Amino acid sequence: MKVSLNWLREFVDIDVDPEELGQRLTMAGLEVDRIDYLGRGLEQVRVARIKSVRQHPNADRLVVCEVDKGEETVQIVCGAKNMKENDKVALASPGTTLPNGLELKKAKIRGEVSCGMMCSLAEMGLGEDHSGIMILPQDAEIGRPITEVLGLDDVVYDIEITPNRPDCLSILGVAREVGAILNKKVRFPDIKAVGDGKTAAEWTSVTIEDYDLCPRYAARIIDGVKPGSSPDWMRRKLEACGVRAINNIVDITNYVLLELGHPLHAFDYHKLSENRIVVRPAVSGEVITTIDGEERKLTPDMLVIADSFKPVAIAGVMGGANSEVEPATTTTVLLESAYFKPSSVRRTARQLGLSTEASYRFERGADPDIQLIAADRAAALMAQLAGGTIASGAIDANKGPVEKKSVTLRVKRLNDLLGTALSQGEAEEIFRRLQIKTSSPDNDRIEAEIPTFRVDLEREIDLIEEVGRIYGYQNIPTPQSRASVAAMPPNSVFEFENETKRTLTGLGLYEIISCNLINRKSLEKIGDRFFDSEKLLSVLDSDSSEQNLLRPTLLVDALATVARNLNQNQADIKLFELGRVHVAAEHQDELPVERLLLSLAWCGRRSAESWGLKQGQVDFFDLKGVIEKYFESVNVTGALFKPDPDPFFRAGMGASIMLDGTRIGIAGEVSREVRERFDIKARVFVAEIDTQPLLAYQKQYAEFERLSVFPSTSRDIALVVDQSISYERIMSVMEPMRRGLVSSIELFDCYRGDQIGPDKKSLAFSITYKSSDRTLTDEEVEKNHANIIKKLVHELNCEIRQ
Repeated sequence: MKVSLNWLREFVDIDVDPEELGQRLTMAGLEVDRIDYLGRGLEQVRVARIKSVRQHPNADRLVVCEVDKGEETVQIVCGAKNMKENDKVALASPGTTLPNGLELKKAKIRGEVSCGMMCSLAEMGLGEDHSGIMILPQDAEIGRPITEVLGLDDVVYDIEITPNRPDCLSILGVAREVGAILNKKVRFPDIKAVGDGKTAAEWTSVTIEDYDLCPRYAARIIDGVKPGSSPDWMRRKLEACGVRAINNIVDITNYVLLELGHPLHAFDYHKLSENRIVVRPAVSGEVITTIDGEERKLTPDMLVIADSFKPVAIAGVMGGANSEVEPATTTTVLLESAYFKPSSVRRTARQLGLSTEASYRFERGADPDIQLIAADRAAALMAQLAGGTIASGAIDANKGPVEKKSVTLRVKRLNDLLGTALSQGEAEEIFRRLQIKTSSPDNDRIEAEIPTFRVDLEREIDLIEEVGRIYGYQNIPTPQSRASVAAMPPNSVFEFENETKRTLTGLGLYEIISCNLINRKSLEKIGDRFFDSEKLLSVLDSDSSEQNLLRPTLLVDALATVARNLNQNQADIKLFELGRVHVAAEHQDELPVERLLLSLAWCGRRSAESWGLKQGQVDFFDLKGVIEKYFESVNVTGALFKPDPDPFFRAGMGASIMLDGTRIGIAGEVSREVRERFDIKARVFVAEIDTQPLLAYQKQYAEFERLSVFPSTSRDIALVVDQSISYERIMSVMEPMRRGLVSSIELFDCYRGDQIGPDKKSLAFSITYKSSDRTLTDEEVEKNHANIIKKLVHELNCEIRQ
């Protein structure tokens, strides 16, 4: 919002310099982004009159002018030739430094003395035209500063108005703030819209079909107008605030918009069918061409201003080309001053991709009780500047008087929150400066009657904020407080989450974060094993029917992310998510159950292509290896993988992850049927683990074993077992042997073939023996190795392959 200081001074007396005013506005909540001094660098440029023009005797492209600057006549050598005798020009005398940095001095040019420069627009920093000097109006007074003649003796503030302060989107609104800050009285414009002849009701009528979207619509008629150029004073004010002057009728509506903050619209009365106004929702399929020349398709949820036949404006957004004021033909104006529901204007503007000065104000909340005042102001200006006659009275269609809000403020609560010691009288004085009427039921309470232009004040805390910012946050004392800072105990869950993410990213996986809301259709893609319909939690008043359930599993998001990446030609995918899921409790009076789950998803190649690495596609054992490495990082031992026949997995490629006899998760290759539901064509391996049982395995301190200085020795053993015997079953027998002299047991080969018979497999292990206090003898090793073989044969009913 650009605000002219000169315009502000018409409303309130300002006795501080522009910089201080900008600082105080910022401290009060109206942040001043920039201060522009329009005439800076032109203070010494004055109006002068050319007395004569002659050709330079020594240069064909130069002329010599005798120029009257008031107190004396000087000679100027000039290269421009667009001026003539008696023209008024802008003269910069020697010693002047122009905005472009040029410092003028008395000089001799081709033998002729030149005492200054007659300036072009470009040289004064007012435009890009440097083809000729600027010719001023003939009534410009000789010797008068050019800043006064052009209205450049002004300061313009560029103020950032927050969305909750639509009342400050006007000169009057900012003036109210300045008045409150400086404790000055604010002057309201003297508005006298004297009507004559036929009444407005005899000229036209207004029908509102939806009072919810348009609670009030006022109209005035101005007859006999003559559209043309606006006077210089109005053009200068508009341009200082960043608005281009068009013609006096349109300029007046823009002027009142900037002055009072209320949008208006002027219709050509004779272009309205039956000369009347109907405020109604648009009809499906209706089209309007707006004044910017664009054709807009309307929908039934948009409010339009129509005549008896067609829409002539989009309510609160933009007028139509079929009813706009035209200088050549318009003689009678119907002036609209209405209040539109903010949400309706906001929705319409966004649907049409159309933001205007009017919609910007309406969608933030206009003053619902200023319509007639704004209409009278504009009508009076049209009578004054466009020669019109105002029809008697005005039409004011509305659903009833505007109800003013009342908010109670407790003085003790005010001081408790602000840390002040303000009295009740001091608080009431601040409200007086803000034009808020008050009464005092007792010694602590203040009843504040909220003015209609302050749509942001609804609660006690809003009033407390008003007192704080006008009193001055910098004036609020800062008490010294002492507090001891205690060391916080370690958060085991936080540390666990960090370790999980650190380990998995270190293993080459990428973390994903997905929304914890989901829909039933997505859940059904993975099968009902992963959720109980009776325990699903739905979100009350959800804005989206597509995401109205709290997720009970992470696998849906994992597979959806895989599908999305594959569709973007990302074939090698390694993902994980550590996220929370929610299900209903067993009993209705209990809170829902929240669990922290870990999901993994892997597809594509095992590693990136490289000349030194053998390529291959990931398989179940890659996923299993990552899980085991992760368990190792969080100190989990004893986890087993048992076959899982669930149809979610490809046959024979699914496993349940067991820990201490309890299933804590699943892992495996996703079945073709499930992949097709997600439109995934590649093989995908996933896992989901409940991390709650893993927390018990966390240790504050790592345990270390002293490295043995004595050599180790190893023996190999190959077991021929039934296909049904798993690796975990074999390890459950061998793991207790890892005491004494056995330091490690490693599987290094798995063989299936004719040499060992059908339904058999051979697993080869390397067993390492080591002592921490001596070098082992062959006899000791052989004895221990024989005992291990004997136990394996007995426990597993296996054969030893030679």
